[in-house]
Amino acid sequence: MDWHSVYGDFSDLPKAEQHRLFQAIQDTLFPEPKEDIANMVGDIREVRFSNGLACVHCGSVCIKRNGKYRSRQRYLCKDCGKSFNDMTASPLSGTHHPHKWLKYFQLMVEGVTLPKIAEQLDIHVSTAFYWRHKILNALRSLGFSTLRGIIESDETYFLESDKGKKSISHRKPRKRGGKAKKRGISKEQISIVVAHDRNGNIMSKLAGRGRITADEIEQTLGTCLDNEIVLCTDSATNYKAFAKKRGIPHEIINSNKGEHVKKGVYHIQHVNAYHQRLKKWMERFNGVATKYMDNYLMWFRFLELQKKLNKKLQTKSMVLDACKKANFTLVRTFKTA
Repeated sequence: MDWHSVYGDFSDLPKAEQHRLFQAIQDTLFPEPKEDIANMVGDIREVRFSNGLACVHCGSVCIKRNGKYRSRQRYLCKDCGKSFNDMTASPLSGTHHPHKWLKYFQLMVEGVTLPKIAEQLDIHVSTAFYWRHKILNALRSLGFSTLRGIIESDETYFLESDKGKKSISHRKPRKRGGKAKKRGISKEQISIVVAHDRNGNIMSKLAGRGRITADEIEQTLGTCLDNEIVLCTDSATNYKAFAKKRGIPHEIINSNKGEHVKKGVYHIQHVNAYHQRLKKWMERFNGVATKYMDNYLMWFRFLELQKKLNKKLQTKSMVLDACKKANFTLVRTFKTA
């Protein structure tokens, strides 16, 4: 058998099978050095225990080494009696495919959809889904940085979604995102508050359904503000009420009157541009379940904050951020959500 006959058979294969065969040949002839999450254990340990080794269960610093399991160092807490290792209470704990996690993080950075991830890693789509939200829950647990100085804030809206629910009682199911029945902003939509300071810090969070209220702004944005700030918003009355209640200096940009920049420095162009990029990025998912919206907002925020880094450094940063804080998120959390 020569290459001519093999190529003839190759041409008869479906396109998807051709891609798989090509990838297999490429991996055989030009193997890349294998990168494994195990090679990052030292970095993960340094980030997780930057203030010294402490129990991930109770926080005690009375720790002793407790042997190794599968080449991984274990520790024993003298106070609570529980054992742990460097990966305990991280998205990577309890996994059956440790060698696939680093590639999974790389695909997360690239924003690849679940079916494509499942195909590339040879895992089930539901496994890819659980891994995604274990990572995003971990990132979300880190919270937001304090916003300082001049802060731009505005809300944007997405269609409310019950994607994944077996039954929907209050309306007819929609397909692939769908469209709202009512014109303009209504209870069919969810409001997302986005705030952006001039240092590059970003806050984005689900606020509620329909038009946003001053109380919802307080609950989302109010917890992230420094004491000395100037708030820049459009002319919406809800922000006026919020700023007045908090005693915050407030610069209003009235675009309806052709005003886009005030006093040469106050505007909301950064936050509006962020809205556009967020909506464009979200399109690939064909609708995001409202109950998971904060996870996706945190995912996009991470990509925005790290976009000046190359993909390899973004991947490393995502791994370290996801493992930084103890987070006991289990798969059954999503099965019952």
